[in-house]
Amino acid sequence: MERIIIIAGVLLIAALAAVLSYALSIWSSRIAIKAGAVDQPTGGRKIHNKPIPLFGGLGISITILIGIFLLFSQGLLVDISLRQVLGFAAAIVILLVGGLTDDSRPRPAGLQIIFPILASITVIASGTGIIQVTGFADAAPFSLTWWRFDALNLSFPADLITVVWLLFATYATKLLDGLDGLVTGMAAIGAVMVGALTLSPTYFQPGVAMLAGVVGGSFAGFLPRNIHPAKQFLGEAGSTLAGFSLGFLAIVSSAKIAIALAVLAIPIADAVLVVIGRIRRGVSPWKGDSTHLHFRMLNAGIPHRTAVALLWGVSMAAGVFALTLQTRGKIFLVAVLVVLTALWSWWIQRRQGIRGLKNEELRG
Repeated sequence: MERIIIIAGVLLIAALAAVLSYALSIWSSRIAIKAGAVDQPTGGRKIHNKPIPLFGGLGISITILIGIFLLFSQGLLVDISLRQVLGFAAAIVILLVGGLTDDSRPRPAGLQIIFPILASITVIASGTGIIQVTGFADAAPFSLTWWRFDALNLSFPADLITVVWLLFATYATKLLDGLDGLVTGMAAIGAVMVGALTLSPTYFQPGVAMLAGVVGGSFAGFLPRNIHPAKQFLGEAGSTLAGFSLGFLAIVSSAKIAIALAVLAIPIADAVLVVIGRIRRGVSPWKGDSTHLHFRMLNAGIPHRTAVALLWGVSMAAGVFALTLQTRGKIFLVAVLVVLTALWSWWIQRRQGIRGLKNEELRG
């Protein structure tokens, strides 16, 4: 009975967060227009045909911060310490400041990464980290705290692995933010998966589930404004917050990184493949182009909403499947998704090339 009440509470919290996020998105859109934070249709990778206001991350961030305050003030975040909550809230503010300033006046990628790094260090300093990994075949967990530096409150390699994980998650969604609604939906899906995990009898963590409800509801509330054709974009703050929030939730939900990794496997694999491709071509890995899987899907003739729905569907299926697997199965699932992403990208590129040849023949 208690679990049913908590599940109903999580759903209510998510619904309230969605309503507030939607309302704040309208307000943040007006702020973006006044601040000149508008994405202009300059062609190339930009597929919209009219100016679209940014600052979508502003309303989402404020919603999550309000949700954190209300949940903690009511004693509902029972699985997360005050220090961890404050660390997550401070990290959100750091990403928000970095994102809003970049939306207003874009900075080089090498400089912009400072904010996700600071946000990651803030979370670690607050006591959140990947301190162990689950062993195979029901073996004892493997500790990642090999050396402890008490003077600086640091652990190695646990803290380094935590930073790498949070940056991977953050940049997976940042680089994926190329199609309307894609990242917003991915963030909501990831939060639902973490919420489902923490509401299960095995990993019951009602506080984490409620926080996941706030995060998921906040992104779901922005989705009507962001779905194709978009009325507003996430912007830097929103696209980085999506992955960072999922990365944080994965750590505090009994460190079940594999669940979030399954949801984010395709964008992470795609990002790695794109960066490798740029390096092979002698191009800066930070220089944006249209070689991402989602852009190739559009160029191959797949409709915008269909491409987004396909990527959502695969991520949701992967997340649901991961919930039923043990550690070894989850790792195998992620490996399969990485291989499938490479094959999918190759097939789309091949289809795009055949389509281009046919168009040339028609023009000839």
